[in-house]
Amino acid sequence: MNISILIPHYKSKITAYAIHKILENKGEHEIEIIIIDNSQDESIKYFEPFMNDIVYLKYPKDVIQSHGCAFDWAINNGYVKNDNFITMESDSFPTNNKAFDLYEKCINEGYETGGSLLWLSGGEYLHPCFGFFKKSIWQEAKDYCDNIEYSYFPNMSYSFGFNCHLMIHNSVIDSVLETPEDYIELANDYKGLSKEEMLAKRDYYKPVVAPFHNGMGKLNETLATYGRRCPKTGVPNILLNGKPKLINRIGYEPGQWFFYWQLAMKKKVIIFPTETKWLPNRDNQQQEYTETANGLRHIWCGSSYLDMKESDPFVYEFKHNQIEELYNSLPENLKIK
Repeated sequence: MNISILIPHYKSKITAYAIHKILENKGEHEIEIIIIDNSQDESIKYFEPFMNDIVYLKYPKDVIQSHGCAFDWAINNGYVKNDNFITMESDSFPTNNKAFDLYEKCINEGYETGGSLLWLSGGEYLHPCFGFFKKSIWQEAKDYCDNIEYSYFPNMSYSFGFNCHLMIHNSVIDSVLETPEDYIELANDYKGLSKEEMLAKRDYYKPVVAPFHNGMGKLNETLATYGRRCPKTGVPNILLNGKPKLINRIGYEPGQWFFYWQLAMKKKVIIFPTETKWLPNRDNQQQEYTETANGLRHIWCGSSYLDMKESDPFVYEFKHNQIEELYNSLPENLKIK
């Protein structure tokens, strides 16, 4: 099997461990490892032992950043050479040398996409960590995103007690931006902005209207309905019909819109059985890891824990120790002191 693996990197040395485990457990498969560096910091040093085994990409400094945007950027710019690709996160890795065999089996059986179905803060969806996709499916979804009849303004309206992303139909965009207070309660970040400044915000955030980083839908949302999204409720409302002129959307989980779009378009999707192990005394709050039946493990918070030192010292300490232990288990010639 020839397949590409996309991994966004952000600040943590755990990415180096993930690369090592992929190389150690790739079996007979021809795997292209694409690292998309979102960090712009010294953590690049951890890749030095692996530079001959990876495609290393620096994500642009002036483009809005997220791991969903990183996936879309790499594919859109032609860095993914294979017809099929796997999306991973920097804190995820195979635990055995048969882990990737499942992807070959699924592809040979005609599946167009697959992965772990998880229920997280934004609802239920196929999580992009360990998801596999045909590049042609991504391109079809991107064409849909590029041709929607709406402009997308993140956090523009204040509705239901929450800043909402606002979708404005192109037929009314001029009148809405001329006097937005006539139509919505304007969020603080947009107050006092001219029409041109609002359009500049839209253009800056354009990368979020793409298959892997997208919150579109044809219904207004509350924080409660956002958290209860699932295939039964999300799929019927994901394809736009152009009828509502203003739509308030609470947000997204990276990959969620893409999954619902695939189901709405009747793509052939397979779900991988996945186990969740929770942190001690944190059931249904914080994962220690999730692991697919074929041995692909995601330890969660591999880089985001860095921001939790003050807000949640227990999680910070646990994740810090977990990552240090994994990294220190690398062969000496692959570690950077």
